Amino acid sequence: MNEFELIRTHFQRDPLDPSVVLGVGDDAAIVSQLSDYETVISVDSVVAGRHVPQICPPDGFAARLLGRGLSDLAAMGADPKYVLLSLTLPTFEPGWVDHFADRFHKLCVRFGLDLVGGDTSRGPLSAHITVIGHVPKGSAISRSGLRSGDDLWVFGSDLGGARAYLDVLDGLESNHEVWAERYWRPEPQLVAGLSLRGMASAMIDISDGLCQDLFHLLDNSVGSATVKLQSNLIPFCDDLVDRFGLEKALEYALTGGDDYCLLASIPPGLEVPGCGRRIGMVVKGESARILLDGKPLPSKWQLGWDHSR
Repeated sequence: MNEFELIRTHFQRDPLDPSVVLGVGDDAAIVSQLSDYETVISVDSVVAGRHVPQICPPDGFAARLLGRGLSDLAAMGADPKYVLLSLTLPTFEPGWVDHFADRFHKLCVRFGLDLVGGDTSRGPLSAHITVIGHVPKGSAISRSGLRSGDDLWVFGSDLGGARAYLDVLDGLESNHEVWAERYWRPEPQLVAGLSLRGMASAMIDISDGLCQDLFHLLDNSVGSATVKLQSNLIPFCDDLVDRFGLEKALEYALTGGDDYCLLASIPPGLEVPGCGRRIGMVVKGESARILLDGKPLPSKWQLGWDHSR
């Protein structure tokens, strides 16, 4: 099929939300603006051979793509509204794209997203999305605001499973159902993000590794600060310690990335949502740094994903 048949067949749908005036099928989308709200916009990409294996399942590709973008909205405390998709495919023949589109649309319905436009092209497998959400004016949560005295919380399932699954893909470990689920089907913490509006001092989603993302919060903190993490409070993914031992499990959980949990600093004494787990605290420090059980992080640890490598 050609590009226009592909779009009509797989990506043209009736809008879920009445704010979509004109969606997929024209030169551009039209949406009606909401008064008393601010717009939150994020762009993300998944490239085969870079972010996922060169040959990958279409439903997993769709889930990772959309999960990454929605996690950015969750980190801002935003409600998802619209998504734009740019998809590059090696072939326009039905098959792989059938399953991709089915999974993509089901996730859009689940999270209340309208696909309002995009582009398709032939080439190496890759996709780019722009997700758009909204927050009441002045209520978005940014990376700025962490301060000494805050507690540090993680919201989401657990840490380290997606990193452990890379060892499965490399043939170093036997398959593990939960690790595969964490890698191929990230769960954006949208409900937690909404509940933390007006509560979290600062927040970020854990995409590049907890320690690396935590440094982004420290770099934007109010005054100099140090974070003290406690290893006995880290929520490890299933069988991580049993397979790798405590030291390697800590490395994977704190540096692996692709967890898409939320990492938030919250003043003490507040009634934190039950899905959160406190993993440490923020104290005054002369320089931004992270301590694990009172000691510096191991020098051999590579602290997270580097997009320039």
